[in-house]
Amino acid sequence: MKLTSAFAVLAAAAGANAMTQCSSVVTRQEVRSLSSAQWTTTANVITQMNNNGWFAWFAYLHSLNFNIIHNCEMFFPFHRRFIRDFEEVGQRFDSSFVLPYWDEVRDYANPAGSAVLSSAYLGANGQSGTECVTGGVQAPWTMSYPSNHCLNRQYNNGNSINAIYSPEYIQSVLTRSTEMSQLRPAIENSLHGIIHLSLGGDMTQTYSPNDFAFWVHHANIDRIWFVWQMENPQQNFWSMNGNTADGSAIGYGTPITYYGDAVIDVMYPTMQDMCFTYDNVLTVANTNTRKRSVQKCIPRPPSDSGSNSDSGSGSNSNSTVPALVNGVFDDVNAVQTDAATYVKSTILTQLPSDMLSKWFPTLQNNTSSNTQADIPDVPVVVESNTAATAPATTGYAAPALPSAAGDLAGYNYVSDYSYPEETDTSADDQATIPVSSAPYESSAESDASEEEASLNDDYSAAVVLPTQGAGDTFNEAEDDTYSVSYQAYDISDDSSSGSVSTLKYPMPNPAPFTLGFIKMHGYSTAEISQYYAQAKEFVSDMNSANYQSPFAKVAASVLAGITSTVEGVVSDVANGVEGAVSDVEGVVSDVAGGVEDGVSDVANDVEGVVSDATNVVGGVVSDATDVVGGVVSDATDVVGGVVSDVANVVGGVVDDVTNVVGGVVSDLL
Repeated sequence: MKLTSAFAVLAAAAGANAMTQCSSVVTRQEVRSLSSAQWTTTANVITQMNNNGWFAWFAYLHSLNFNIIHNCEMFFPFHRRFIRDFEEVGQRFDSSFVLPYWDEVRDYANPAGSAVLSSAYLGANGQSGTECVTGGVQAPWTMSYPSNHCLNRQYNNGNSINAIYSPEYIQSVLTRSTEMSQLRPAIENSLHGIIHLSLGGDMTQTYSPNDFAFWVHHANIDRIWFVWQMENPQQNFWSMNGNTADGSAIGYGTPITYYGDAVIDVMYPTMQDMCFTYDNVLTVANTNTRKRSVQKCIPRPPSDSGSNSDSGSGSNSNSTVPALVNGVFDDVNAVQTDAATYVKSTILTQLPSDMLSKWFPTLQNNTSSNTQADIPDVPVVVESNTAATAPATTGYAAPALPSAAGDLAGYNYVSDYSYPEETDTSADDQATIPVSSAPYESSAESDASEEEASLNDDYSAAVVLPTQGAGDTFNEAEDDTYSVSYQAYDISDDSSSGSVSTLKYPMPNPAPFTLGFIKMHGYSTAEISQYYAQAKEFVSDMNSANYQSPFAKVAASVLAGITSTVEGVVSDVANGVEGAVSDVEGVVSDVAGGVEDGVSDVANDVEGVVSDATNVVGGVVSDATDVVGGVVSDATDVVGGVVSDVANVVGGVVDDVTNVVGGVVSDLL
């Protein structure tokens, strides 16, 4: 049974579930856990979908409804229905197709280093000048909406991507959100938006579904909703409050934008037409379920061995968790487990109780895995849904687009997608980054009775998520109130106070939204500022408490973008040294060339001195490169002394030569 028009759910008096269990349920996996055969199927299916007009169709639908599916509580229901529609169309081409998701927070410290953004999967940044993506599954495609073009991407920091939101922050949002009207803006105004903005190009337009990154990203956003539903099902599972874009209250019977289904129809994955689950959320006891990898909500502690082997069948009954090295995963691409769930254990073991109360108020009492049996009965719904249901599509070809469809894609604040002048104060793999660690707001000063209260009930010490007011939309007058320059790490200017974090891999700040992105979505700059300030406070608190995020390591292969300032200093030193040596060698060459056989021994001595000096300089440069920070300054002094000594030696040699060969040297000079 499917609940659509003239909707009225009346749960049976005995409490029987009024929804219909799907006869076959697919399990969505993280992209990197797919077998090669599964990824080949995915690539083939989406290529056929694009060839038959479906990417253009979905990009058009998204543009058509853009202003009424964002910045309101229709956000989660619409996108769940939207990506299920995409998945079902894909299954027309191959019944085994299942939409994967991208667990982006695994890659939060170095998103551009994710294997997902490589030629093996989605491809990387667009080319300079054209922004065309030349690697990955969509490289040879022509995107036809709103007009023919290559798939565009433009990373938000050159060929790298600024840090995004950590799994710890997302876990904090999940534990602090007690209803949909809190969860939706907290996720939309953080992880959802920053992925769009970080990738740039088509992903920052209303037609972002052109990029397959949209689909794996929104599958993850949907998964986060489902994780939240299942973490506290009695409170969260049927939570649906807040407003639609026109300001009216949303409810179970509210028709989903464009599709017309009732909101409640999409709230229970594995029921109605939502015939899917996720590999780390809910195992459905159903013999017809097409499962891939099903993982427990709390993964096992990391082992000392590497990853499990992939048989190619797509079955992977255990999550793959490599051993931690210095408290972090050496390569997050090798980690195959839900990041936000994995960090529950590190949060509980590393943070003091007052910090848990502030940022994770319910986590300590909510670590068990919930099952389908924990989901409350379907609510009784009396609202009527009289909206027309969207016409069903059949066959392989997408519906024809209206002649003026391209006119909808009118948002293009490209000039506003850049940040104010950025300050990159990260450090490399060998340095400890001095991070400002001003004391966090502690609940330790509260009464002992409050400290001993159950964390599950103690919200008094928790940071409350902002709530969206009725008038919280973009206002042109707010333009001047929002100007955020990005700094990955808040560097302390005073390390003598003893309040500097000693973490080898501190947590970076997430990148902020740009004003253009805020305008495009109609967000309130004041509201966005609130959320971002809270996110930065969270990072500061984690670093202050010396919390080591397992996913915080930045890959050594991309350190060039992070250590550009340090490497620039080393490069300047090296160039200066090479110039000094070149000058010395020039003097020696002039002397040796102008002096007869009687001076050859002197010239040899000079060349020996230069050789020794060159070796010393080489060692200094090598040390300067390996040891960054204060050593660079010392290396500069040493090199200066060496060059000075060499110059003095050469000067003395020249004097000696002048005395020996007399008029010959005089003529040469």
